[in-house]
Amino acid sequence: MKFVNSFIKELLRSLPKILYVLGILYVVTAGALWGSGGVPVRISYNYGMNALTLATLRITIASLFMAIFAIARGRKDVFFLKKREFFPSFISGLFGVAICFTAAALAMGRIPIGLTFVLINTAPLWVMSLAWVFWHQRVTRFQVVALVMGIWGVWVAVGGVRLQPYNVLGLLAGLGAGLGYAIYVLNGKHGMGRTDPFKAYVQMFFWGALCLWVMVFLTGEIRGIVVKHWQAWLSILYITLFSDIGGYAFLMLALRVIPGGVAAIVSMSEIPFSMLWSWLFLAEIPTRNAFQGGTMIILAVTLLSLERCSFRREIKENH
Repeated sequence: MKFVNSFIKELLRSLPKILYVLGILYVVTAGALWGSGGVPVRISYNYGMNALTLATLRITIASLFMAIFAIARGRKDVFFLKKREFFPSFISGLFGVAICFTAAALAMGRIPIGLTFVLINTAPLWVMSLAWVFWHQRVTRFQVVALVMGIWGVWVAVGGVRLQPYNVLGLLAGLGAGLGYAIYVLNGKHGMGRTDPFKAYVQMFFWGALCLWVMVFLTGEIRGIVVKHWQAWLSILYITLFSDIGGYAFLMLALRVIPGGVAAIVSMSEIPFSMLWSWLFLAEIPTRNAFQGGTMIILAVTLLSLERCSFRREIKENH
């Protein structure tokens, strides 16, 4: 009996560490799911899809799933917005979802998938820059060093790509996806996400889907929205259910037991995972430049995340 009691006490004492490790594993799983999204994007392209039609179907299906989930949770209030919430929801949906997902899909079709994820992960650098411009947040020397390192990392990463018009558009799309994701993050920090993250997330996808459907009609791509091949449908469903919804679900589970700064650092595991999946399934061998530039960007974002964590710790200690 004493052995059982001591075992239980030791288990309870170790529980926080176990949960912390479990949280890390959750984020790594999310990174693996996010990184796997490039392969089905390429498969969808082979069956006549393009960046706009793929993003439209992907976000529409995700929005339907989130609507069902919200109703099941008894959160019907997420479907109704106050007047002051309309514009932020529209902007975050347009840039953080519609443009971000379309740009990411466009980049994956034109440049190596691993390089695309490297460029998307410049998002924290965009967040810092936009917060300084629009919210006048103080920029420290530490952050300036991280920003310079990140820009240098992008320069190194794209150094191995022959700059033809086809590739230039892909590189710009990858950076545009990173900018769109930064706006997505800023909505969570300064917009509706501060008070109701779930409602903000749902509304972003709803407005993103609406913007994409408008783009489809205006560009005349409505005919291409009809998917005739089951392989393309399977790819779309995989991206939606696993890369989008699944990755987000694992991240939310992780944030219950680990700090957001730690999750931000570990989530960059999507970069090596994207390179691994594209190598295994598409025979894309990452260049040395992509590895070196990606490493520098990871270090830059890690510096930003570590500074944010230490700053929050100082605030807690002072209070």
